[in-house]
Amino acid sequence: MKLRIGLILSLFILTSAVKAQDTLLNAGALWKYNDLGIDLGVLWKNNSYSDASWSQGNAPLGFGLTNINTTVSFGPSSTNKYTTTYFRKWVNITNPRDLYSKIQFNVRRDDGVIIYVNGVEVLRSNMPSGNVTYTTFSSSCAVDNGSVWQTIDIATNYFNDGNNLIAVELHQCNLTSGDLLFNLQMIGSKSMAGFESISPNVQNQTFVIPPSHTFQLLVKEGRRLTAGGKVPGRADFTGYIPINGSSEDGYIHLNHENAPIGAVTHYKVNFNTSTKLWNIQSSQKIDVDATDIVNLYKNCSGAITPWGTSLSGEESRDSIDVNNDGYLDAGWLVEIDPITRAVKKYNGGSKQQKLWALGRMSHENACIAHDSVTVYYGEDYTAGCLYKFVANVPGNLSSGTMYVLKLDSSLSSNGAPLKSTGVWIQVPNTTKAQRNFAYDFAANLGGTPFDGVEDAEIGPDSMIYFTSKIYGRVYRFNDNGNAVTNFESYVGGRSYLINHYNGPTNVAWGTGNDNLAFDNEGNLWVFQDGGNNYIWVVKKDHSQASPKVQLFGCVPTGAEPTGITFSPDNRFMFMSIQHPSTTNRSVMKDATGNNIVFNASSALVVGLKQDLGSDQTKISREITSIDFDHLISAHPNPFINSTTLELMVLNRGALSVEIYNINGQLVGNSINEYVEEGVWQIELGKELNPGFYFIRAVINGITHSIKVIKE
Repeated sequence: MKLRIGLILSLFILTSAVKAQDTLLNAGALWKYNDLGIDLGVLWKNNSYSDASWSQGNAPLGFGLTNINTTVSFGPSSTNKYTTTYFRKWVNITNPRDLYSKIQFNVRRDDGVIIYVNGVEVLRSNMPSGNVTYTTFSSSCAVDNGSVWQTIDIATNYFNDGNNLIAVELHQCNLTSGDLLFNLQMIGSKSMAGFESISPNVQNQTFVIPPSHTFQLLVKEGRRLTAGGKVPGRADFTGYIPINGSSEDGYIHLNHENAPIGAVTHYKVNFNTSTKLWNIQSSQKIDVDATDIVNLYKNCSGAITPWGTSLSGEESRDSIDVNNDGYLDAGWLVEIDPITRAVKKYNGGSKQQKLWALGRMSHENACIAHDSVTVYYGEDYTAGCLYKFVANVPGNLSSGTMYVLKLDSSLSSNGAPLKSTGVWIQVPNTTKAQRNFAYDFAANLGGTPFDGVEDAEIGPDSMIYFTSKIYGRVYRFNDNGNAVTNFESYVGGRSYLINHYNGPTNVAWGTGNDNLAFDNEGNLWVFQDGGNNYIWVVKKDHSQASPKVQLFGCVPTGAEPTGITFSPDNRFMFMSIQHPSTTNRSVMKDATGNNIVFNASSALVVGLKQDLGSDQTKISREITSIDFDHLISAHPNPFINSTTLELMVLNRGALSVEIYNINGQLVGNSINEYVEEGVWQIELGKELNPGFYFIRAVINGITHSIKVIKE
């Protein structure tokens, strides 16, 4: 029977230690080989070719050397040996393009080798360039006799989800060579963007991310700052500023989108390599001189500059001038120096200044090109435009020329661009009046309204990417100086098929595009404000014609995901969860093992489990029903790579899990420990050979079993 219960239990997910790398093919694996001295032409390397008649044996394969597992033939004559030997192997890989950033080939070869994946050449070592035939000799005789591993990284787009053919041709350096050797290992490397999409869902009270990742709570609204006062609410842009390029030592500048008075808080942070946790060494509000700039107002998104400061965008543009300096107080970009922990002063001046020359508007983020001169930014307003600013002096944004983007045609009613070209129109920005009402000047000059430009970023392809919150699109274009070309919708404005744990689902992109960030692999991360408040990842080889979109996360009830910057080495993502419901009560454990409740704005760091905190992390989730007739299940079943065993523990106590083969022999012991009540999920089966197995789970002395099949 299935019993509905009113109370909330904790669901604990226990995963085996997640490795930064997965071994996809072990050295010493079983290979098919053809050592008959026959010229097989070119068809032998194709997936459709039949190798049923080929011999097989475990690597290393070869002859004339020690530690050979399988001896292959060199033919009837030791002075006229076969030039080429062929090898083939099928390797099953689950979601390679999603789970791995690259796949590393480690090969030992004597003498020369060419390797193909699904019929396409991916590696050539000690072989001449150009066309190669059966009679082609290697470039030289291998002086290492195949004892040294040759390593190359292969892009994941060569691999399919499921079976992949690895085809190898091994060439001798001459017809009298006395040895031959081949061995291959394949390793999949994981990264922040290597994950399986979460299941599309509505928000619940927890932070839902892939089980391969975890998070650490860094800052929470209401906690004490070390320099006095408390952390303000509505955490937004979460900017990590590295010290000397470090990914483990730096500052965090956190914007607070409180209205009307905002704030920016400053944190000195470092990463403890022993505990694999981040520490906050000091914290305070940044210094604001009320006489100079009055205050900060509704600080929303921002940016990190190439010269190591942060920019904070004031979304409020209230019309008031308290200090009578001629500049209206709210609606500016503000630059903050992490060393002085204060708003900057420019050109030797004694007063703090906001970035008057970039114009007053409902600012969100900004992005600065590597030239330290060009800035792109937008206005989060119904008729908000996209702007460009070119500074007079690199690294000094206090003066320069301002432009607004005008497309050669207006957008369609749903935001689709009708033409791919446009121009930059100069916006006057030399007088205080012009700067105070820059948005009005831009609109009157014909700037194209994009309905809520929340973010702009420069892609690794040097194209400019920016969001439209209302239209639910991310646009991109090439900036050619005075004009723009190739303007298009990059992502959004449609639905995408998301492959996740429970199968494929067509998911509408929706509206509310907020923060953007590119990781150092070229993937675009998109945070959404509104709807389901998803965190999307758009893979680097995505196009609207060939979509490659994944779903990374969903933030707790009442919240939106905000912020987003990465550490230079891309191990850590810094972000915030803004305004979650104050009534949230579900408990999660973060990477520290502490209980976390998302009932106030918080700043986090996210990473793979092997990079952040303990290797085994428990994540709580809400349960609303229990099926007492099925306390154990496995899915998928049958499985190819691994299966997830799900166990219902009704009362805290001892849990052991053992795996037996069809002959009743114990082949694995996954867990034997004291556990809390809840549903436990255990990944198993990766190391098993294909066949039938019985999983025996003993929960508080009561035995449950299930049969699983590995195909």
